[in-house]
Amino acid sequence: MIPQNPRELNYSKVKTYRECPYLYKLKYTEGRKEGLTPATSLGVSIHRTLEDYHSHRGDPSEIMRYYNANFLCAGFRSAAEQMEYYLKGRRMLEVYEQREYGRKSTVDATEREFMFDYEGWVIRGKIDRIDKLEDGGWEVIDYKTDAQLEESYDITSSLQLGIYSIGARRAWNLKKGKATVYFVALDRKISADFDSFNEKEILDIFTAAGEAIKAKKFDPDTKHCPRCLMNNRCPYSVVKQQEAA
Repeated sequence: MIPQNPRELNYSKVKTYRECPYLYKLKYTEGRKEGLTPATSLGVSIHRTLEDYHSHRGDPSEIMRYYNANFLCAGFRSAAEQMEYYLKGRRMLEVYEQREYGRKSTVDATEREFMFDYEGWVIRGKIDRIDKLEDGGWEVIDYKTDAQLEESYDITSSLQLGIYSIGARRAWNLKKGKATVYFVALDRKISADFDSFNEKEILDIFTAAGEAIKAKKFDPDTKHCPRCLMNNRCPYSVVKQQEAA
């Protein structure tokens, strides 16, 4: 699978390339699919639920109805495991629903895509949610359904939230605002102002990855193997080699 525009970059491509150039080759040039796991399936379900709820500007009491309509019954090894994860999602959204009753911001958009040019590259991205704040500023929000958060987590070092803040300013001219990671499973939000991110450093990371991809440098990086969803299909996987030993 060859991208329609070989000079187009997004966070997922850059993240994948930096983790393992060979994984990038499998996903983005050969079109291999990673498949779903219980955790990723639940993540898709929660994202689709919140997109539906906010785009329809519904009442918080309707969130569970959207969840039931959007729950993805794929990636589970058994009916019991599916129910386990369904209930995890319900608990997350019950807390989300209560928080919604006290929300002061206005949801302006969901799944909004940005695009801008930088040094011959096209940088694209899609943001889960954009809120207009009471003080006239903006908040770009990325949902996470992970149930763990390291205490040392620093949002200003997040490449994803960094490129989102840059995209909001360059593509939509949102000068005043903040980027937020919303850990839905933990009912916790972590934010940083747009100008807290190092724009040049982030864009340099994107263009360096782009140049390496253009040069077809696809050497494997096996440090990522234990977490890789393709570790049972990749010829360089140390996990597969250990299982065969």
